[in-house]
Amino acid sequence: MATASRRKAAPGRAGAVAALARRTARRPVAPRNPMHPGYFLETRYLKPLGITQQALADALGISRRRVNELIRGRRGITADTAVRLALFFGNEASFWMQLQTDWDLHEAAKKLKL
Repeated sequence: MATASRRKAAPGRAGAVAALARRTARRPVAPRNPMHPGYFLETRYLKPLGITQQALADALGISRRRVNELIRGRRGITADTAVRLALFFGNEASFWMQLQTDWDLHEAAKKLKL
């Protein structure tokens, strides 16, 4: 008899879990404010590691102006830059591209809310 009780209770719990999942899925996610990938590069990599913009530019094979514009938020990370940064810092190009995508989506959402 105890087994029969458990069987009857299980569908109820499953239904409750499914209902909770549906309610949770509809809740808006709290907006987060991503930082520009250039600012991230400067504060999380260049300054802590003591790397100058010129040294990074030389190592990546790009102009110092390009690095400076990226850090100042006047330029985004392209696929080419992402690959170069990934090779230099030993991480994935997709990491750098995701930072840029997060920033772009944040900026687009801000413009639409005007």
